[in-house]
Amino acid sequence: MRGTAGRAAGAHLPREPGQADLRGEGDPGGGARARAGRPRPLTAPRVLFLTESFHPVLGGGEAHIRALGRDLVRTGMPALVVTRRGEEAWPAEDAVDGVRVVRVPPSGPGRTGKYRMVPGALAALHRLRGAYDVLVVRGTRVLGVPGLMAARAAGKRVVMQPEVNGELSGEVYTWGQPLAGTLADRAIRAATRARNLLLRDADAFVAMSRRIREEFLAAGIPPEKAVLLPHGVDTERFHPASPEQRRSARARFALPADALVIAYTGRLLRGKGLEDLLAAFARIAPEMPAAHLLVVGSGAGQSLSIEDALRAAVTRAGLDARVTFTGRLDDVADALRAADVFAFPSLFEGLGISLVEAAAAGLPAVGARTGGIVDVIEDGASGLLFTPGDVGDLAAQLRALAHDGDARARMGARARQVALARFDQRSALSAYRALLSEVARRGRPAG
Repeated sequence: MRGTAGRAAGAHLPREPGQADLRGEGDPGGGARARAGRPRPLTAPRVLFLTESFHPVLGGGEAHIRALGRDLVRTGMPALVVTRRGEEAWPAEDAVDGVRVVRVPPSGPGRTGKYRMVPGALAALHRLRGAYDVLVVRGTRVLGVPGLMAARAAGKRVVMQPEVNGELSGEVYTWGQPLAGTLADRAIRAATRARNLLLRDADAFVAMSRRIREEFLAAGIPPEKAVLLPHGVDTERFHPASPEQRRSARARFALPADALVIAYTGRLLRGKGLEDLLAAFARIAPEMPAAHLLVVGSGAGQSLSIEDALRAAVTRAGLDARVTFTGRLDDVADALRAADVFAFPSLFEGLGISLVEAAAAGLPAVGARTGGIVDVIEDGASGLLFTPGDVGDLAAQLRALAHDGDARARMGARARQVALARFDQRSALSAYRALLSEVARRGRPAG
C-alpha cells in the first residue's frame, strides 16, 4: 500500500508512472456530461469500482477488483476505487497498483459499517462525477440501488456485480434462518423483487458463476445484459509443486514431510463451513495418523469471525498437533504447494477464488455442492462434492481422496486443466475489458 495514514480526505497524491489523472473533481467536461444525463459513447472508459471492502482486506472479491483495476490501468483504461475505510489507520486516499483508492467512513468492526458507508459513498460519487464514465458496483445488497441512482443522476453507465449467489433471489438474506413460508420471508422476498425492479436499469450484470446468472434471468434481467464472467487466477503463479517446492513449503509451515496435508485457504468466517471441516477431520484423524489439516487465513477484524472459536475447538478435540493455523498470509501459493488435498466446505459461495487457486495448483478438491463451487469442481473428475452441512459426507469424501493416491494425481491433473481452460486470469481480464468497452460504446439503453 502506498500513502500514509491520516492523509486528509480529498488530498491529491502524486501520480505514479503510467497512472492517468483521475481527480475529476470539478471537471467542466464531466460536469457538463452529468448535467446532460446523456453519456457519449466511449471505447476506453474511465472506470470507478464501488465496493464495501478493498485492499488491504484479503478476499477473493477484493483480489479480483485489485487485479482488474491494475489491468485496466495497464491497458490505458483509468480506474479508481471507492470503498469503506475499515480501520482508522488506513489512509483516506492512496494508490494501489496505480489505481486511486478513496476510502469513506465509518471505520471499525461491526456489520452495520457497510450500511453506514452509504452517505460517504454517495458524497464521493458526486465529488468524483467528472472522473469516471462507468460505475462497477461490487455487491448489490447495500450499494446497488444507491450506486445506480447516483450514477444515473450523473449520466453514467452502470455494471452490477453481486458478491455471492442469493443477492437477487433474496436467499442471501434468509440464509441459515428457519424463515421459509413465514411473514418475514414473504416480506424479504417482496422487498427484494421491488429492489430488483430498480436494479434492472443497469447496463450490464456480471455473474461469476452459472448459478448467479440463473438468478439474474429469474429476476427479470434481460439475457443480453446477463454476462457470465468468472474470476480468473494467475495460472503461472499458481502451478503444481515440484517435489523440492513441496519439501520447502512443508518446512516453512513446520509440517511433517510425509504427512497427508489437507489445506483450506480463505477467511475464517461464519458460513465458510469451517466448523464442519474440523468436525470431519476429527472423525478421520484417528484412522489416518498421517493426516494433517492446514488452515490458512484469518478472521481478525471481521464481524463474522470464528477464528478464536476454531482454535478453541481444535484444542478441546486434542488436535493441536494435527492442525496448523497460519494466520493471515498475503500470498497463499506456498501453502498450496505444501498440500495434497484442498478442502472447501463453504455453505454459501459465489465462486470461490481460493478454490480456483487450488485447482490451478493442481490440487484435487473436496467442496460443498453449492453456488459457484460446482462450476469449478467436476465431481469425480477434478474433485469430489458433498452435501453442504453434512459432516459425515464431508468426512467420507476426504477419506476417499486420502486413501487413493492415484485418484489424487488424476483429479489434480484435471483440476489444473479446468483452471487453464476456464479460469485463466489473462483471459478473464480481457473479457471484462471487452465488456466495459462494449457498455461504453452502446451507451445507456433507451428506456
